[in-house]
Amino acid sequence: MHILYIHQHFATPEGSTGTRSYEFARRWIKQGHKVTVLTGYYDIGGLQAGQGAIQRQSIDGINIIIVATKYSNKQSFFRRIISFFSFLVLATYICLREQGVDVVYATSTPLTVGIPAMSIKWLRRKPFVFEVRDQWPEIPIELGIIRNKIMIKFFLWLEKTIYKNSSGIVALSPGQADGIRKVLTEDKEIAVIPNSCDTTMFRSDIEGSAIRKEYGWGDKLVFLHAGAMGKANSLDFVIEAAGKVRHKDDIHFVLIGDGVEKPALIKKIREEGLTNVELRGPVSKTELPEIFAASDVSMVVFANYPILEHNSANKFFDSLSAGKPVLLNYSGWQRKILEDNGAGFGCDLYDIDEFVEKVLYLHSHREDLRKMGENARRVAEKEFDRNKLAAQTLSMIGSILENREKADGNCVK
Repeated sequence: MHILYIHQHFATPEGSTGTRSYEFARRWIKQGHKVTVLTGYYDIGGLQAGQGAIQRQSIDGINIIIVATKYSNKQSFFRRIISFFSFLVLATYICLREQGVDVVYATSTPLTVGIPAMSIKWLRRKPFVFEVRDQWPEIPIELGIIRNKIMIKFFLWLEKTIYKNSSGIVALSPGQADGIRKVLTEDKEIAVIPNSCDTTMFRSDIEGSAIRKEYGWGDKLVFLHAGAMGKANSLDFVIEAAGKVRHKDDIHFVLIGDGVEKPALIKKIREEGLTNVELRGPVSKTELPEIFAASDVSMVVFANYPILEHNSANKFFDSLSAGKPVLLNYSGWQRKILEDNGAGFGCDLYDIDEFVEKVLYLHSHREDLRKMGENARRVAEKEFDRNKLAAQTLSMIGSILENREKADGNCVK
């Protein structure tokens, strides 16, 4: 089976963002399938830019087609829209020319990756599966990023059209699946396949003392955020929490990553005169395991929008794999996982007082952190193993292709 995998923000471990597509593709290839990834240039994705509008590379057995469309979390909304539409035009052209494709697997965001997937269905009669990582356009609408009524109507129409034309849908959380069902009134297969845990790269037996010494953390209780610094993350929440516990000299917050909000965060830390918050630049995925090992608690923080409680953030699963207690500033399905398994805590969405209360609880119960970390690792291995989830996704793709082939055979008869 030849799978054309459309992901505008594809990343390798050399980058500093999620590698779900890379990891799934590698596993599908090991099962004897051919995978071609169609992507653009994501500034933190780890791909090397070349010359020309279309580049072809091979990475760990994956055929990579890169179109000269650049994207960055630092871009303005207008620049991002240009990037999305430039990619869909070039991707559609490539989809219609790529030979030997059996099935398409298109993953959002952005929502517009569904357009080249639909084009290959309509013009070449190839089925496609649509993976919803973040529910578009509901999230940017709720966050106030998309306000133009014409654009809102267009994206809502496009979302429903993509869902209706897909042969199957993958949602990364139960809440996302519920949101999709509200849009898609007809019966359609929706599989909930969350982000997964790389239990080989992130492990609880990795030694982090060298990092603690290098960074000067000493015996402090280190709360780590590793990821984007955008509007959806609202890391000023962490800075506010840090201000409320500044009297505890041994509580330290570390924010690693980059994004459009980073300059404002730096400014706020300086204005508040905080010495218990440390900002560091993004690091490659391969460097993160040692940093997780050096920290004590991993934080996953989002802005005050209920729709974000349905997220499936990579950092949550990396934290479980690393055997670290996790502290959320929201509730939902991930909070239930943590608290049911004694692996961390959630809070009512954006409740700063409850968040600080949990920080202080962890500070006064440091002897419990090791057990909570062991529970986190156990959940990673039992519930979110990457091999199992990649196999589940492949099985769905194979079933859809088999059903299409049977239907075509019946039509011929």
